Amino acid sequence: MSKYASDGEADRRVAPRTATHRVGKVLCGVFAWDCVIRDVSSAGLRVQMLAGVNPPAKVQLVDITAGLAHDVQVAWQKDREVGFKVLRTHDLRGLTASSARTAKKIWAASQSRVSAS
Repeated sequence: MSKYASDGEADRRVAPRTATHRVGKVLCGVFAWDCVIRDVSSAGLRVQMLAGVNPPAKVQLVDITAGLAHDVQVAWQKDREVGFKVLRTHDLRGLTASSARTAKKIWAASQSRVSAS
């Protein structure tokens, strides 16, 4: 049984998850909130928000470490932890769809800060 399922409740995950500790950003319009991506799967992600915010139902999540942007939908939220269902994934390391343009700029800026250090 998953640690996220209660005693009488079965784990409802669609795909197995892998624990991570990746830097992320949750994007919504002109707002970008820092987060830590705690686990990932092909179907979803669990993040810990670093600020006490309630993200809107649909946002974009930038995985700075992996160079990916995910169009996601909130599946659940408990305190600062949020579970997201992945709707679409964009690879930020090559040509990117216009819908991920802001995500690519944020990712590219983070890469230039790392290489300048």
